[in-house]
Amino acid sequence: MDVPQTEQEIDAYLFGAGLTVDDYVMDGEVIGYRSNGRDYDLLMDHEGLAAACKARLIALGVRRLP
Repeated sequence: MDVPQTEQEIDAYLFGAGLTVDDYVMDGEVIGYRSNGRDYDLLMDHEGLAAACKARLIALGVRRLP
């Protein structure tokens, strides 16, 4: 898998299915999201992709749990 390199590519990965920043939450190192009234963890088996998504969500001000 090619890791998204630009903000636009990362945004397309995170928000391409219609999710918004408000749908995401970070609990420690885990990225979670709400879709169709249910909560999910965003599972990624690529360390670079996970790091890029975390950094982008933090930059966008995603809600973070202690």
